[in-house]
Amino acid sequence: MPQRATRSDSLQRAIKGPSHTRWIVIAVVLAGLLILAAFLIASFPYNDTVSRLLAPYRLKLVYEEQRMSLPLGVQFERVSLYDEKQSPRRLIVQSPAVRLAPVISSLLFARPELKLDADLYGGSLRLRLRQMAPVVKADFDADSLSLAESQPLRQFGVALTGLASGSGTTRLSNGDLMQDKGDMQLTGSDVTVEITRGFPKITLGSVTGHFEMANGVVTFNDVEVHGGDVEAHADGEIHLAQDLRESTIAVHLNLTPTRSGRDHFGILFNMLPHPPSEGPYEITGPLRSPKIS
Repeated sequence: MPQRATRSDSLQRAIKGPSHTRWIVIAVVLAGLLILAAFLIASFPYNDTVSRLLAPYRLKLVYEEQRMSLPLGVQFERVSLYDEKQSPRRLIVQSPAVRLAPVISSLLFARPELKLDADLYGGSLRLRLRQMAPVVKADFDADSLSLAESQPLRQFGVALTGLASGSGTTRLSNGDLMQDKGDMQLTGSDVTVEITRGFPKITLGSVTGHFEMANGVVTFNDVEVHGGDVEAHADGEIHLAQDLRESTIAVHLNLTPTRSGRDHFGILFNMLPHPPSEGPYEITGPLRSPKIS
């Protein structure tokens, strides 16, 4: 008695049949996979996932509009990130548009992983976020951010202009700043700095450096400045506080004025503890008002 053909037998016969039949089967399978992927992406809990990632740091993301972003993901319009540890809450950063999309493999294995692409400070920021409780890991790439528009830098009373780019990784541990880790390579172009209101702007030109964070300390080395009013090389540490304005700094700085620097700031260089030619400077104390020796 002949056995009843199974569905897999039918599918195999269709695939082995005439070429037009094979293509129909392949098209149906692909359409089914696309529909499944679209359903998974559309139903992905973007809000819940982002809120869960930010909650340990008492950060809140607020946006005015949400819409689909083809081919995958969603786009948030007019986005603001707030620090809710203070009352009233403090604005940290704003972006006109943030695009989020899940990594397809994370949908299959139920391990939330997001790709983020944001318009930020006239440039762009790209992140890949992975949650491995209680740790959030992120790879980031920032390009052409305008320092003049940076909210976090303004709180220190230092006015900067120019463009900054950087890339690296971070490992954030459930809101505990002392357990967070990070590694970043930074570059800047056409950088100027105004130390205090009314003080002439210092042209730094190009800036490069490598930064690492561990155990609540940011260590930087081979930070170099070229093409402006000074040629400089710095190494040091920043000991972070929960309120970043209370952080302290210890820097070893080699400084050489250029011709433009001597022309613009000759008198000010004479006010330093010793001439630059006599050796490096030590910068220590609170980040808001360090001392130079």
